[in-house]
Amino acid sequence: MNKGLKIPLIGIWLAALLPCLALADAPSNVAVGEVDAILKFCAKTDPRLAANAEKQLTVLAGMASPGARGTAEYKQGYDLVSDALAKVSKPTALAACSALASPASEKAGKGHK
Repeated sequence: MNKGLKIPLIGIWLAALLPCLALADAPSNVAVGEVDAILKFCAKTDPRLAANAEKQLTVLAGMASPGARGTAEYKQGYDLVSDALAKVSKPTALAACSALASPASEKAGKGHK
């Protein structure tokens, strides 16, 4: 994989997949797997993000269809993202995960009008 594509790729995944946490409808099983992989990756990459990732995982679990994490679709999404993220350099991962955590924590305190 081209190094130039790693930074935008992780940023795109993180930006595109995590907003599904705010959707009114249940996310697809594939999306649940993808988001789980991202959150667990970020918590492992930067342990300071573990508490926030755990909260997000709990919210996602409540929004997912019952049994979503036991499906082949979940495993497919989880494995796809996990495999891709395993190839990302630690500095890139830290930057992407930290950038992801900052906007979410700022928005969480503001609420909807």
